[in-house]
Amino acid sequence: MNSVFTFLFTKTPLVFFAQSIWRDEAFSSLLSQKNIGEMLSLTAKDSNPPLYYLLLHYWMKFFGNSEIALRSVSLIFFCLGAYVFFLFLRNIFNHSSRRSAIYLSLFVVNPVLHYYAFEARMYTMFGFFALASYYFFLKKNYKFYSIFIFLGLLTHYFMIFVLLSQILYLYSVRKKTNNNKTYLRSLSISCLLFLPWILFVLISKPSVNNSFWITKPKIETLIQLPGIIFTGYEPGFQLQYSILTLISILLTIILYSVSLRTLKLKKSLHDNKSKNLILYLFIWSLFIPLIILVVSFIKPIFLPRYLIFSTMGLLLFFSYILPKTHKFTEIALFTILITISLIYAQIQTLTRTKANIREVAKVIKALIKPDDVVYVTHEFNFHPLQYYINNKQIYIYGKTYEQLPWYIGKVLISPDNIAQSLPVYPKKAFILNDDLTFSIQATY
Repeated sequence: MNSVFTFLFTKTPLVFFAQSIWRDEAFSSLLSQKNIGEMLSLTAKDSNPPLYYLLLHYWMKFFGNSEIALRSVSLIFFCLGAYVFFLFLRNIFNHSSRRSAIYLSLFVVNPVLHYYAFEARMYTMFGFFALASYYFFLKKNYKFYSIFIFLGLLTHYFMIFVLLSQILYLYSVRKKTNNNKTYLRSLSISCLLFLPWILFVLISKPSVNNSFWITKPKIETLIQLPGIIFTGYEPGFQLQYSILTLISILLTIILYSVSLRTLKLKKSLHDNKSKNLILYLFIWSLFIPLIILVVSFIKPIFLPRYLIFSTMGLLLFFSYILPKTHKFTEIALFTILITISLIYAQIQTLTRTKANIREVAKVIKALIKPDDVVYVTHEFNFHPLQYYINNKQIYIYGKTYEQLPWYIGKVLISPDNIAQSLPVYPKKAFILNDDLTFSIQATY
């Protein structure tokens, strides 16, 4: 039995469930432990809306703040997203139950979706709200649509691009109906409900400035876009660009050839609906990411995790167009997509590991005396060490407060958390280095 658990938590995506907390996850936990008023104020000065932190705040009251407890929130929203994905397949695409179950596997094994299903951040929750809004938009159930739009806006600011894709679709099909008026009314209500938060953010003077971690994309990213959306590839993950380019070209060929085949069908009413649906999926999955990518050559905002909603759209795109091909072609192309997902996911499982700060924190926590302090030489390790050691004697060593970039969760760091000198013996400093080794020092 132990060997089974060892395999599951080392060789499968469950490894992400059990890994050490990293900086952003520690920030989620620490911010969500604040009282509601302070949490809202701090979030307004940071870079994300507050809904995820509010949910996590109450979640931790019942289930604690262990790694698994924190990450379980995302896992729940992953399961909810899988359910809505299945509803798309059955109710929008009219697939059979058997075919829907088969194509649902594209969602389940997709590497970017199950990576963030095990991370204590808002991306999977945001993806679920976006996916639900796309579903109820097509079902013309604007009551539920407006609810999910509002929840999405309160979860991640990129929900604005979800709205943009839906508005672009309406403009493209140019249908002036009463349904459109109902849609615009529902959308207006969602935006009006979100407006107080935007005003609160503006009043709070958010800390976002020119120091940003997202860099300008390279020209080849345009070619690699389908592969990036499909896999969630981000710089820093050790995968050769040539492999990513090959995946992207392969996905592009599949998309182009099968979509062209679909659009050449006879112009019946049914096929017009098919064309509109293909347009809807294209804008959602590829056109919006392309716009964001082009904008990023001027102001970098392109980050695959922010586009998790487009990953879901791309999987639905494939799920809709492949069944319209010859049966042998469908099976072959579906097998290719599943194979790409599984191979990439396995590489990711084995290599995309978080730094194991938990183990070194355990050692420090066992050795540290009440009067001792802990210094980190890299600000990235400040929040994780706070999470694991859980005391207030943790400092960033050798830097000024002004040097710290806002995106590390600076709203939870005060100038008092900065140290420039060692303590006087017998008080000691446990200094955590960038490579997660530590030394014990003091002045005499």
